[in-house]
Amino acid sequence: MSTNGYTIRLDLLKMAKEMLEQDWHAHRDVVQTDYNNRVSLAFNLREHGESVDIPAMPTFKPFPTEDQIIAKARVLNEFINQKV
Repeated sequence: MSTNGYTIRLDLLKMAKEMLEQDWHAHRDVVQTDYNNRVSLAFNLREHGESVDIPAMPTFKPFPTEDQIIAKARVLNEFINQKV
């Protein structure tokens, strides 16, 4: 079965979406882990009589938009179409 241009574009969009979402989740996990560690440290210090504030919950970078997914798919397409 041959692949047509529509199928290739759809596959590129899916790949771009997955890549951007994986990056977003990885970023969120790093930020969340850091926050959890800082909260644990603050509670431990409080248990030992220190007067420390509990850190505020950080904001995460925005989830990938449709425009970002399309832009990433274009980059992938350019890579695929470049002459070797």
